[in-house]
Amino acid sequence: MIPSYWIHPEDAVMATAYHRTVVFDCQARVSEDATVVAAQQRSLLTRYRPEGGFRAVTPENSLYRAALSQIAAVRLEIRGHRAKFKLAQNCPLEVRANIVKQLRTRGRPHDARAADALQWAIDRDTER
Repeated sequence: MIPSYWIHPEDAVMATAYHRTVVFDCQARVSEDATVVAAQQRSLLTRYRPEGGFRAVTPENSLYRAALSQIAAVRLEIRGHRAKFKLAQNCPLEVRANIVKQLRTRGRPHDARAADALQWAIDRDTER
């Protein structure tokens, strides 16, 4: 998010949020089968808890039986996607460069990343 006065001293409409977004069109498959749910949970644990330290997740394990009966496994098959960038493309280059400078000066947690994205868009437009 940037304040409007970075672009225009009086026009409040100029306040905006910059983003790079990808929207995925998916076919979802939902399973409540305890074997499928347990397999999905094991996959998550392998990724996020590789050090272990827990009992094996199986439908037969009494520790997990109740939990596995209350959750579902969702598998998404991506059918398509579309990307949208909103990086001040509608502003003149000098205004965009000022926004980059202001973001770097302000220094909020996501400002450097936003400034890098806007700079990428500036560089891309000037190369054309």
